[in-house]
Amino acid sequence: MNKERILEILNYVVKNTQADEVEAVLMGGETYLTGFANNYIHRNVGEESYELNVRVVLGKKIGASSTSNLSDEAINGAILNAINIAKLQKENPDFVSLPKNYPGDNEFIFVAEIPDAETRASIVKKLVDASKKYGFTSSGKFETERFQLAVKNSLGVERYMERTASTLKNIVMTDTSSGFSEVSKKDFREIAIDNVLEESLEVARMAQNPIAIEPGKYEVILSPYAVHEFLSSMKYLSLSAKNVEEGTSFMKGHFGEKMFPDLITLFDDGKSDETLKMGFDFEGVPKKKVYFVKEGVITDVIYDSFYAYKEGKEPTGHSLPQPNSLHAYPMNFFVGSGTSSLDEMIANVERGLYVQRFWYTNPMEPVTLLITGMTRDGLFLIENGKITKPVKHMRFTESVLNAFKNCLEISNVSKIIYEDGAVTTAPYMRIKDFNFTSATEF
Repeated sequence: MNKERILEILNYVVKNTQADEVEAVLMGGETYLTGFANNYIHRNVGEESYELNVRVVLGKKIGASSTSNLSDEAINGAILNAINIAKLQKENPDFVSLPKNYPGDNEFIFVAEIPDAETRASIVKKLVDASKKYGFTSSGKFETERFQLAVKNSLGVERYMERTASTLKNIVMTDTSSGFSEVSKKDFREIAIDNVLEESLEVARMAQNPIAIEPGKYEVILSPYAVHEFLSSMKYLSLSAKNVEEGTSFMKGHFGEKMFPDLITLFDDGKSDETLKMGFDFEGVPKKKVYFVKEGVITDVIYDSFYAYKEGKEPTGHSLPQPNSLHAYPMNFFVGSGTSSLDEMIANVERGLYVQRFWYTNPMEPVTLLITGMTRDGLFLIENGKITKPVKHMRFTESVLNAFKNCLEISNVSKIIYEDGAVTTAPYMRIKDFNFTSATEF
């Protein structure tokens, strides 16, 4: 669907909705996936789909409805449903207004060429052929999308965005090990296929026939994949004004306090060149760069319009599609990079573990961000500054806050990791006294 048709739909909704305030959000686009498993392509699919969300305000009553059917009848039905739902609601005394039209560009285009099915298959073939050569098996995906988002409300907001993203993921399996690599870029031609292949194959090859070691506290180097997974709970438990109000955030009562070493900086920046860009949020508010932690000091949180206006502040451009239980979320999250190379970080470890990836991570204590999970796709012993042996996987139970306090080094390179529409830009991190609680049989 082109921009003109999308804005035509939004204009119709705002013009024809009888309410004190109205917001129309249309999102969707094209998605294509080439999936492979056991050295064969088993899926090659594509779709174009859109969803229209209508939110209306009657006094302090709010109603919302959505439809993926964009016929005139369905759109009128969504408008009527939103109004009827609003009439049935109790008044929300904390609601002030939908967001006003803040200064900023009204259009953001971050697009590149979309690869066709033949191109995707040819890239996957390189991964599969390499695995076959070594007697291994590859599984993964090559997924690409063109995402469109447009927001219009009765207070003057009208913004439109297009973004492309391509992700290549490869998991290499042997009889006793696995290796993982993933990369996401705006332009699929920027994906270094050889690097993806080399990383996944080398980790799988090195991880064969792992040894068992005793659980306990180890100095670790976490890859960007592991950092991303380890910090995933923090992004929805800690970093928004709602989290602070509800008491799940470690930041509550600590703003302006130095809690971590200087090398810990966390922020969100939707307009950085080191992310998959997003110019505004799902309420049409331009994105601001927000520091959560700056050189170890607790600084700020993100706001949607509801919590911003409730607290007498301005929204930061981090709203999710409303209504939403999370309200605001960091869609372009960064762990600030450091000054060390990965080789330097490994050389500085006398005895420890290199972690390629975590999975099945879950929070146990929200405020301390005590997380449990397991290693996956490569765990290695480091001795006297060198990776020496593969290790059987282990379960960890560790606090994100303790890990930050125990962080010794951060790499000077980062990786963009794209998952479910959100982006994390993460480096390697070297952390002391990381707690592993049990071992596995594999």
